[in-house]
Amino acid sequence: MRCGAGGQTMTTKRSWFLTAALLVSGLCLAATASAQVTLEVMNPRGEIPPPKTLGISPRGSSLDGRKIVLIDNGKFGASNFLDALAEMLKQKYPTVTVVMYPKPAAQTITDLPKWYPTVKQQGDLFVFGVGD
Repeated sequence: MRCGAGGQTMTTKRSWFLTAALLVSGLCLAATASAQVTLEVMNPRGEIPPPKTLGISPRGSSLDGRKIVLIDNGKFGASNFLDALAEMLKQKYPTVTVVMYPKPAAQTITDLPKWYPTVKQQGDLFVFGVGD
């Protein structure tokens, strides 16, 4: 018996349908029989353990003759603040040496293990200027 425009017999169509049904049911059975799936749920808040904190450095006894390093974090406005601070320090403490020292990049937070020891060698006291 002929049917449809494709010229396929009803038996051929039924054969394709049964083949597809067997394939789908085989895939479903294989999926349920496969190994157990483990899902790892991630914390969407992105909490990071805080870095080790250090205590506040002791206050210097006097600024006379000290070398003060003003560190610019590279953000807009930090240099304006530090320039004004440098002028104030020079006027109030004439024996102070003021050094401007830029941070390599504003977006780096504290992961600069080689940079901080280098900065520490630059002076006695430090002011870290933050812009924005």
